[in-house]
Amino acid sequence: MSRVSMVMLALAASVTIAFSSAHAQTIRLAHHHAVGGTVDKLANKFAELVDEKTDGRVKVRVFPGAQLGQEREAYDLVNQGAVDVSITSPAILETVYPAIAVTSLPFSFRGWDHARELYKGEFGQKLAEGVRANSNSTILGYAHLGFRDLLFVGEAPTTLAEIKGKRMRSPENTVWIRMFELMGTSPTPVTWGEVYSAMQTGIAEGLDSPPATAIDMKFNEVAKSLLKTNHMFGSMVVAINTPKFEALSAEDQALVREAAVEAGDWSDLEVAKVEEAGAYDRLSGLGLKIVGPADAQEWRDAMKPLNDEIAARHPDIPDFIKLMTEEN
Repeated sequence: MSRVSMVMLALAASVTIAFSSAHAQTIRLAHHHAVGGTVDKLANKFAELVDEKTDGRVKVRVFPGAQLGQEREAYDLVNQGAVDVSITSPAILETVYPAIAVTSLPFSFRGWDHARELYKGEFGQKLAEGVRANSNSTILGYAHLGFRDLLFVGEAPTTLAEIKGKRMRSPENTVWIRMFELMGTSPTPVTWGEVYSAMQTGIAEGLDSPPATAIDMKFNEVAKSLLKTNHMFGSMVVAINTPKFEALSAEDQALVREAAVEAGDWSDLEVAKVEEAGAYDRLSGLGLKIVGPADAQEWRDAMKPLNDEIAARHPDIPDFIKLMTEEN
């Protein structure tokens, strides 16, 4: 079935639901993560809170597992108004606001508290303002998946010399591609929903992922080792089509935004952070060999050119980097 046909079926289903609920407005939410995984739990919590807070005036219908498109497709559909909401990584929004690339810079977040404080403050607010001003989408809230590590189909390299030349799965994203180039690897762009098969068939020899997400996506079935680098902090945005959002009453706009923020907090503190803490033991129990870098500073030093390169891409980026590096 073509992507257009899938979207049309989703629209028809939504119309049916809308008629069955006398005055309810239905919001179609698409995401690309696995059913039952962290992002899916976030999506369903958001739906639950929207229903509760609006007394059923607004309903959220969740389409998980890339039913309405892989990550970039789903966000593009939100921007076009064919889908209402997508939960996606900030990097996907670079196409509309290049400054959001700053969220992917390696070794920039000092921990969960640092990241959450940034996204809840001026940093997160200005990112949302930049996206809204340059697209047809509005960021309702943020949620986080935790720190990313490197997984490999074979033995994990522990030095830059050992990783040199390996084919590493990368999103179609400048920061990731350049990060892997600076590691000396060969970045191989593969959309998230096709990573499993890329690792299985040898198109990619390695990838980066939060450990809990790796379990959600069953990457333990195609990887044999994990290098615990904590090189990047994984976050997600809940993005809604702006005209769809503005069609809601002012009261319901406030309640939907409130639901997104609360769902993000719940996901961070009750799901993602907890699952991250236990994920390494779970992956070890599933047969993955977990090791650390021989010299962690070597990996940090290799990434230093990236800040200056990214800062030159957009006039807003130096201000975001300053906010990220300020000591509180």
